[in-house]
Amino acid sequence: MMKRLLCAATLLTSSFAIADIHFSPDLKIGMQWGLGAQLGVNDVMGFEAVYGSFGIADSYWFSDKESVKHYRVGVQYLEKKHQAYSVQLEAGIAEYHGTRNYYSRDREDLKAYGPSLGAALVFDYNLPIKVRYGLEMGYFRHQETLLPSGLSPQLNVGVILPL
Repeated sequence: MMKRLLCAATLLTSSFAIADIHFSPDLKIGMQWGLGAQLGVNDVMGFEAVYGSFGIADSYWFSDKESVKHYRVGVQYLEKKHQAYSVQLEAGIAEYHGTRNYYSRDREDLKAYGPSLGAALVFDYNLPIKVRYGLEMGYFRHQETLLPSGLSPQLNVGVILPL
């Protein structure tokens, strides 16, 4: 899956070599804490940007260790009515890994896949750097995870840097 995402990102960026490219690191907070990044091309197919997104978040709670990764593609478009912000919408797949160590030396390993969605507002404060605030959600079958429900919500904040 990761190889396909990298190939798609490489084709996208190479075919638009003269286009503006942006990189956007972000910090994720929620049930898990982590980091993410976007790599996108600006002014493509009528959108302000088209991009690929990757993120990983981990949590440790007593004997439980959980990790959620996401791979998504998304678009960014300018809100035309007020033109005060842009909107990002993205969709893809999430991967869950969970481990629970019991005191009797038994270990439970869980792995699940599910859909992943994200949305963000991007504010341009008349600087070359834009700031984005977002919400993302991964969904997994509850029986296949250590999560209290099958949902993995996270808030994120990041910056968009032109390259």
